[in-house]
Amino acid sequence: MTEEEWLDGLRHLSPDMILKTHFSLQEQIKKHYKLRADPKHLKTAISLCEQQIALSPLAIDALKQNPQMYSKGEFFAPSHHGYRQYAVILRRQKEFDKLDTIERKMKSEGWAA
Repeated sequence: MTEEEWLDGLRHLSPDMILKTHFSLQEQIKKHYKLRADPKHLKTAISLCEQQIALSPLAIDALKQNPQMYSKGEFFAPSHHGYRQYAVILRRQKEFDKLDTIERKMKSEGWAA
């Protein structure tokens, strides 16, 4: 299944459900990354980052529907934990091509750095 096919299966969710999923993934990333000394937890953290990043186009759209994300009519995007955490992991693993790809994706979606 491609990322786009996976996203298509989630597009029917309400903005609230998308954000609930987004923040649930964030908490799971934090939990597993703290235990990263165990390779199993690091692998899980990476997988969760990839899932949250895949969900990110829907999450940013859901945030844009939230009036609390606006100040004086202007949308202010937050940073994205999955992107940030995955970037740290990729730097440590010296996977700079993959790092460049996710950084460009993050910027194109409008997340804060």
